[in-house]
Amino acid sequence: MKSWKEQLKGVKRALHEADVLDEKRGGKPAKVDFEPPKSWMTDDRSISKRDRESKEGSRPAPIPSKATGQQTSVHRQVALTAQNPVRQPATPSTASPSSDEPLVSPNRTTTPPAFRPHIEGHALTMPDWSGAGRSLQHPDQQGGRAAPMIVRIGVDFGTAFTKVAIRAGIDLVPVDWSPITGDQSATGRYVIPGFVVRASDGVYCWQRLAESEIQGNLKLPILEMAGCDKCPTATLAYLALIIRYARAFLYRHPEVGRKLMTRSLRWELNVGCPTEPHERPEIVRLFGRVAQTAWRLAAMDDLRESNIKVAWETDKEDGGLEAEPGVVPEFVAQIAGYLGSPQLSEGLHALIDVGAATLDVATFNVVLPNDLDSSPRIPIFFSAVRPFGTHYLSHNRHSRLDLDLLWDDAAPIEPADSFAKRHGKRHSEVDAADSDFMNRVTSCITRVIDGTRTNARGDPRSPAWREGLPIFVTGGGSSCQLYRRVIEGVQIDLKRRLGSSSRFRFVELDPLGANASHFGIDSGGRLSVAIGLTQDAENIARVVPHRDVEPIFQVAKERVDHSEIYGDR
Repeated sequence: MKSWKEQLKGVKRALHEADVLDEKRGGKPAKVDFEPPKSWMTDDRSISKRDRESKEGSRPAPIPSKATGQQTSVHRQVALTAQNPVRQPATPSTASPSSDEPLVSPNRTTTPPAFRPHIEGHALTMPDWSGAGRSLQHPDQQGGRAAPMIVRIGVDFGTAFTKVAIRAGIDLVPVDWSPITGDQSATGRYVIPGFVVRASDGVYCWQRLAESEIQGNLKLPILEMAGCDKCPTATLAYLALIIRYARAFLYRHPEVGRKLMTRSLRWELNVGCPTEPHERPEIVRLFGRVAQTAWRLAAMDDLRESNIKVAWETDKEDGGLEAEPGVVPEFVAQIAGYLGSPQLSEGLHALIDVGAATLDVATFNVVLPNDLDSSPRIPIFFSAVRPFGTHYLSHNRHSRLDLDLLWDDAAPIEPADSFAKRHGKRHSEVDAADSDFMNRVTSCITRVIDGTRTNARGDPRSPAWREGLPIFVTGGGSSCQLYRRVIEGVQIDLKRRLGSSSRFRFVELDPLGANASHFGIDSGGRLSVAIGLTQDAENIARVVPHRDVEPIFQVAKERVDHSEIYGDR
């Protein structure tokens, strides 16, 4: 077979001949067979020069173009940055395989499938007392003129797990899901898996019944629904169950529940939204409608498919909420505690959120309140959402190493050496499988950082590039060794290009504050978004979308004539 360069020369000759034919007799252009090099078909330009020159280098899987009709569903659902792409070229990755690493098995595709959380051993059972959550008032509420109390529910609706916290007056209550899941661990008790069961008669619940269908992937399709009126039935049912149980759990709380008996409850609801999709007004409206409908459904006795569709089409706003549901960028909710803490600093910041399905990266500014602002302003510079969460890390390892696609997304990600030992593989084989994934994660983070550092719509003049960039590393996968290695590699590369003084200044979040001793040691990190969402959405921060951020240009200093300063003497 001819090389691609020889083929390209043939293309040029054929096109020239076709032009001559068209001029002479209007004939059709000659047909040309041209097979481009594989690097032209890849969706990621972060491959290093060494990898491009080596046939055995680790490469991202080729993604067919939309014209072929073969684009995988995961890219339709999760490749959201096409709505607001970072316009900076990728830089070579700091993670590249060594030349003596063995090739991984070619038998499995490296393109991940549509997200389906792998939840092993979670048989969910809704307790009988959860039915009390249909009511907006405590079931034992005393009569008379009860003083009103604002109760705000924060729902961190995740791709694999959901976390909920409630603020009732001055009390903060993280919702414990162990009565449903049976998971009594320090962190597991505060998360609920992201799936719902549809019975054969169309009723949605959490019990696993005979002849029933388990439906997951409830969040990502919502991001693709903007502009259409299709009813997200399973998602609405899931969130309705979440809200119903959360209210019932609050009523049963041994300390807070007693206070609610003498109060008239006024409810508010906030939900989180990924950073980049939040910049699209239609996505914000859709999330608000989903939350509003789920709130009304939580009061219904029968979560039947037909009833859910009627509720969606009715689209009433009167459901017992004091205001429309707040739709807050997840990263803003995540740093809500920081925005009100003494360690808050003004200026450029970055956040890397490692979730189960997605990696969410954002750079933003913190502008402190002045006489005209009652809350901080958060201009968003660049952001990206990619399918590089812990689920896809596990999928990459199992598919590249020819292992059965079985794992538990609720379990922590194993380091490469532990994973290799448990599955009977060599450490170098796991490293080779991880290398391509690390390249993609590195490219995602680097593009956002470099876009902010060099683009006029970023913050190229920020002193943070010299003094240290404050960065938050959050999410359920933030403790995973692989992501930490990637972030360290990005920092090393930044130092190499900008000087040794340039670095990341990691900021620790303390969302539980003085209440940390009441919960598990590791619970605060996973609950940070839900806890932030229990604050008043109007007072957390005012977000300025990327499209509204004015370009920042480097202004040349004008030379001053000393005679103008001191005058003639």
